[in-house]
Amino acid sequence: NASNEILTSNVEVETLKTVVVSPLCKAVATGNLSEVNKLIKAGVDVSVKSNGMMPIHYAAKYNRVEIIKALITAGSEIHKPCDKGYTALRHAKKSKAIDAENFLKRFKDTNA
Repeated sequence: NASNEILTSNVEVETLKTVVVSPLCKAVATGNLSEVNKLIKAGVDVSVKSNGMMPIHYAAKYNRVEIIKALITAGSEIHKPCDKGYTALRHAKKSKAIDAENFLKRFKDTNA
């Protein structure tokens, strides 16, 4: 019957992964400092991850030094790694985000 045929056929099933990015991470990635500051002022948790990365990881990856400063002031854990084990400094290095890398080097990250 048709249902057995479907179950036994060698069909490749493509799955879609839903990617959810927090409003803070989206503002960080797009470089929207005023939105980042609004969200911080509203009490958004600066440590909540999106796709395994905290906002500071996105800021480092996209070379957003002013946003990195705002996140640190708001209590972001600068040396805490993402789900892949990369710190903010490591994200900056991997992305060749020179300004972010130079700024983050001041914080003595031994895991970069």
